[in-house]
Amino acid sequence: MAPNDDSAELEIEIEQAPATELAQGPDPADEEGRSLLKLGQPGGQQRVFMAYACLKQMLAHTQRNLDAEIGGILLGRIFRSDKGIVTILTEAVAAVRTDAGLGHVTFSHETWADLYQYLESLATDTDIVGWYHTHPGLGVFFSRQDRFIQENFFGGPGQVGIVVDPVADSVVLFMSHEGETAACNGFWVTGAEEDVPAARQLIAKLTYAKQEAARGGWLESWGQRLQGALGRKQPAEQPVADDEEA
Repeated sequence: MAPNDDSAELEIEIEQAPATELAQGPDPADEEGRSLLKLGQPGGQQRVFMAYACLKQMLAHTQRNLDAEIGGILLGRIFRSDKGIVTILTEAVAAVRTDAGLGHVTFSHETWADLYQYLESLATDTDIVGWYHTHPGLGVFFSRQDRFIQENFFGGPGQVGIVVDPVADSVVLFMSHEGETAACNGFWVTGAEEDVPAARQLIAKLTYAKQEAARGGWLESWGQRLQGALGRKQPAEQPVADDEEA
């Protein structure tokens, strides 16, 4: 979870459910009355749909600490449609009782106990379908440790990993396929009609940065932050996203 692989720490113990055949379901792009807004350039068989409420939850949490990495899990459903495997992200759950620093965040046994207790309390049928964490001021990319975590704990069909840089307001989503992890082109943000104006404004502030940061670039960014700059430069506002057919 950190650019320096040697210092990256993450303690994960996830009960891996036995592999089962994915259920069939309707593709969200075919549902009437559902608004789809693009973050990046989603398409093809990498079909990830994040509820506007989930995006708000995740981004609000990532803004709570700009001096240390923080993260959490993503809840939702994964199924197969006639267009490919579909991942629906419905809720972002912040991980608490973690050990965090500028270059690491550790999910302890207590962290996972809290997360599983919350999951069991839900009345809806939902599963852990991914995770997210931050690289404040360091860019959005997967370190070697991040890839290990994704491939070994979230490497199933449709499972995702998201990195957010809350300083630069940038985000990228990763998925694994046949043991290889790569950044996806983007994902769709969904919501009811009344959510569309607010969703557009939120998306317009974000940059979907698929390209990984240069391996040495994190050191310069880290050094600049440690110099105690008086202010942070805000990224230019992005064009407002239009409704898109999936």
